Amino acid sequence: MSIGPLGNNLIFLISQPRAGSTLTQRILASHPKVHTVSEPWLMLHPLYARRREGITSEYIHRHAHTALEHFLEHAGGEDLYFEALRRMYSYLYDQSLIASGKSVFVDKTPRYYLILPELVRTFPEARFILLVRHPLAVLSSMVRTWAPDGKLFHLERWKKDLFEAPLRLVEGRSLIEERGAVLHFEEMLADPLGQIRALCPKIGLNFVPEMINYGSGTLPTWKFGDAEQVYCHQRPEAANADRWLEDATDPQMWRILNDYFDALGPQTLSTLGYDPERCRKQLEKLRPARWRSCLTFSLTYLCDPGSSRKRKLIWFVRQLRRRGLIQALRRSIVVAFKRIIHGRPDGAVDLHL
Repeated sequence: MSIGPLGNNLIFLISQPRAGSTLTQRILASHPKVHTVSEPWLMLHPLYARRREGITSEYIHRHAHTALEHFLEHAGGEDLYFEALRRMYSYLYDQSLIASGKSVFVDKTPRYYLILPELVRTFPEARFILLVRHPLAVLSSMVRTWAPDGKLFHLERWKKDLFEAPLRLVEGRSLIEERGAVLHFEEMLADPLGQIRALCPKIGLNFVPEMINYGSGTLPTWKFGDAEQVYCHQRPEAANADRWLEDATDPQMWRILNDYFDALGPQTLSTLGYDPERCRKQLEKLRPARWRSCLTFSLTYLCDPGSSRKRKLIWFVRQLRRRGLIQALRRSIVVAFKRIIHGRPDGAVDLHL
């Protein structure tokens, strides 16, 4: 079997980055018929070529876009372009399949959420998996993995992944219709056997129980995706589902998680399949004291275009925290305040701080 001209035997796995796509990909890759490689990113550039914005190039992309549109007007219209893409990229996918000896190719590229409508149109017979993870867990994972050691100013790089991806995934549910499925990461962790068994017929695969034990095979280490956790386990671990709650005990993390919840809004969370009321209660339960929240930064501030001044400020605050100076300053203020209120004439004070 091969990749057909309309996308037969082709499966796209799409999600927010840091939503568990590498784990899902390795489970699928453990199927005897499936071949996949890291993250191809093949379809982003050719489909963005028909967008005026979104690409920066040496040859001035806006001129190239205008020229392409003018060419298509005289060559038969935009349908011709999509037909050309089918021929070229089905051929590339097919060559990868031939080399592997498998019959189904899985393209796991999370940022295909940016081109989902065009992708559905390009390959009308391809299957789609929209992988959804709790957005607050996604943000927590981004910070833990991509912005460690206080490098929170890096969040500006993933602004679209945070704020645009959830909305695109919500819209994508109606686009894929009967051509795939929505898979919730937390449900897969809690019941991998049941969830993958239900997923397989929706993407044209027969279920193989051995898929769940993805770590027992001989799959290679991939360049893109989760470089640590996935390779530490043999099968999905349910304990990883609510790790963001542990991270939220840090005042700075709590603030940006709470900001993210407010920015997305209850409607988006609910449409994605999560209970906004439960999420709000979880955040409120972990809300830090006000004195612990001083000198924390809002998500809006961190996601604004970066500047050397912002980076220096965040670095300075991090150094203060590391050396315990903020805690010492807080203690001094509290002691001084209590002396004013409860102090004795001789200045002595009996405090238990």
